[in-house]
Amino acid sequence: MLIVHHLRVSQSERIVWLCEELGIQYDLKLYRRDPFLSPQALKDLTEIGTAPVIQDGELTIGESAACVEYIIHKHGNGRLALPPSHPDYAQYLYWFHYANGSLQPGVSRIMSLKLAGLDYSNDTVKRYTGRLDQYLRHIDNHLGRGNEWLAGNEFTAADIM
Repeated sequence: MLIVHHLRVSQSERIVWLCEELGIQYDLKLYRRDPFLSPQALKDLTEIGTAPVIQDGELTIGESAACVEYIIHKHGNGRLALPPSHPDYAQYLYWFHYANGSLQPGVSRIMSLKLAGLDYSNDTVKRYTGRLDQYLRHIDNHLGRGNEWLAGNEFTAADIM
């Protein structure tokens, strides 16, 4: 059975959401932060000790995008992914990777600066906040052009990411 190792308030929420959308059975192992990072039990699962982590038999894999793709193809019969022949495939790929390639780093920068005690009057915080606003406007603009979902008219893993 698929095991999802879920760190609260992390990207692993995507994995739980995906499994629920696909209606697949999985065993959920829940972890609390210690105090901000992964607890040792989660760190012991992978070399870099980050969430999410899934286990499927002898396989243990991390990285949210890798986990999502693995689950879609191994347990979801390809559901929530668009094939290369689909007219919205390029949009699917773009938005699937936008989450971790642009949006998540922008969110992480702000979180790190706030944890360091910097407030919104700091020039660095202002610069990164402006960049995050740009990332969010990009999503809003795309959806505002008549796209029901990120990859067009179908709910996909790009929306979960």
